[in-house]
Amino acid sequence: MIESKNFTFDKIIPFTLKNSKIRGRFVKLDNSISKILNRHNYVLPIALSLSEILSVSCCIGSLLKFNGNFIIQGSSKEILKTVLADYSSNGSIRAYASYDSKNFENKTLLGFDELMPKGHFAFTAIENKSNKRYQGIIPVQKGNFINSVYYYFKNSEQVNSEIVSFSNNYGKKFISAAILIQKTPSEILGESDDFNLFEEAKLFLNSLTKIELLSSDVSMEDILYKLFNSLDVRVQKEITVKDKCRCSASRVKNTLKQISEDELSKMTLPDGSIDIICEFCKKTTKLTKEYLVSIRN
Repeated sequence: MIESKNFTFDKIIPFTLKNSKIRGRFVKLDNSISKILNRHNYVLPIALSLSEILSVSCCIGSLLKFNGNFIIQGSSKEILKTVLADYSSNGSIRAYASYDSKNFENKTLLGFDELMPKGHFAFTAIENKSNKRYQGIIPVQKGNFINSVYYYFKNSEQVNSEIVSFSNNYGKKFISAAILIQKTPSEILGESDDFNLFEEAKLFLNSLTKIELLSSDVSMEDILYKLFNSLDVRVQKEITVKDKCRCSASRVKNTLKQISEDELSKMTLPDGSIDIICEFCKKTTKLTKEYLVSIRN
């Protein structure tokens, strides 16, 4: 009997192929997304969709050349109203979704295009130091979420890219993974050798099955070697991913300063206090009437 390895993941592995002619990212999340999704107790189609978006946000966000955040945010007027996955360059992730729960009565798993038809995605990179934003907004594409990612790459980044992504659950345990490869920006598109090299890498990547990608019994490094050993795969320093919210007292204070008296009155409890619940981590912060008066005067 073969002993199960049961690796733990929650990390991103940057890698290159053929002397850095192709760059890649391999992300695999388990404990971190399980904590996030179980905290919210989403219905399964929402949970699996959000976990996949989180994996992809880690892949793309870890390519940032500056310290900051990469956010994928979707919105629509259909079942899935809002979905947001936030990756910080220090490896922190957070996410949430809002949806019409009535639409899930007596229904089985729904595809992503059924959850958010006629919606839009915003792919946003925010630099911490300057607070500059770089954003691409696209319509939700028919089919699975990856189709929308390809549309973003083609129309916003214009980088030749290939990505695979899968998510699954075993009761309360969730696992999600994604592998992204890109021709490096320095490449001259159209050169036959480079084209054939990338096409070969794409072929290898798309041979990977969902079972293989999400297996807990095989290390991420072994998966990369199995896929790309003939293309001189070279693994770089991994990035640890953790479930960590960015909410803080100062953020709450700044928000409360900016809202109107009418909005504030709708939030206020009978004793004049307010309970602020973070949409991401569900932490509750109670603010007294006296504190509210002090920060708004």
